[in-house]
Amino acid sequence: MAPRSAAALVVAVVRTPVSRIPDPAAVYGVDLSAAAASAGADTWVARCLVDDGALVVDELASAAEFLGLDSTARDDVLPALAAHLGGVDGPAVAGIDVPFSLPAWVLGDRTWREFVAATPGEWGVLDGVDDPRDLYDAVREHADPESGRPRGRATDDAHGGQDPAGFRIKTQTYYGISVLLRRLIEREGVCVPPALPAVGVDDVDADPPPRLAVLETYPASVFDRLDGAERTGYKKAQRRHVAARRRNVAALVDDGVRFADDAARDCAVATDDALDAVAAASAAARNYRTALDPEDGPDRRERLEGRIFG
Repeated sequence: MAPRSAAALVVAVVRTPVSRIPDPAAVYGVDLSAAAASAGADTWVARCLVDDGALVVDELASAAEFLGLDSTARDDVLPALAAHLGGVDGPAVAGIDVPFSLPAWVLGDRTWREFVAATPGEWGVLDGVDDPRDLYDAVREHADPESGRPRGRATDDAHGGQDPAGFRIKTQTYYGISVLLRRLIEREGVCVPPALPAVGVDDVDADPPPRLAVLETYPASVFDRLDGAERTGYKKAQRRHVAARRRNVAALVDDGVRFADDAARDCAVATDDALDAVAAASAAARNYRTALDPEDGPDRRERLEGRIFG
């Protein structure tokens, strides 16, 4: 299968020929961990450039190394990551592997921006939520699919994702929203489509496109799409898991990703978190234009729950 360039990936999904949206100058992929003591070691960041029609992984490192931090503690790393991403020169796009929202009924009468800005002190219609376990318990207590209160979002159903407040990912969701996203939306020029869409991208008299677009990604859905890749079975340390990661790296390369050096490629094979960061960057590059300039606007549920870009 002939490699496809990142630029081609971006151009291929353009729906509006007169779009003013430029190619992103930088593409970030983040595989987020919210572990209290080790978030800086377990979160991985891929920083990529679009170079001569290819998405080049220029830097691939743990968040602590990427940010130059001595600490790996969540309380140090996540605010620093938000500050770094929120301050990048545009146009740029960041794909982050973490749920960006909760089921629509949790948000109540708030917009997504209002919901995120109110966290972690308030979580929509859920009272008394001040840590991930409380979030898990409250959603389970209040959810009732028969009356329209599911535990998951429509986008989770579409991509085979986990419930955002489920036991395995409740901590990532809680801190991803209340620390990372809350800080990012405070920065000028940041959009989070479709919940916080870009404005004016096709109006020649409007302001320029956003400096940073932040997209929710899900590596499993990326590997679902790629020929020769494996959605599951690549996360552990046994030889078969390493072999699966090697196949997933090869599939990304076939899809237009390049690595700046062998060390970065070897890292993606050795560490599943690093591989997921590259997959998140690939998804961000592929969906950048359509996220900013969709053919059809999001419905109310997507405005509240967000969308996984695979």
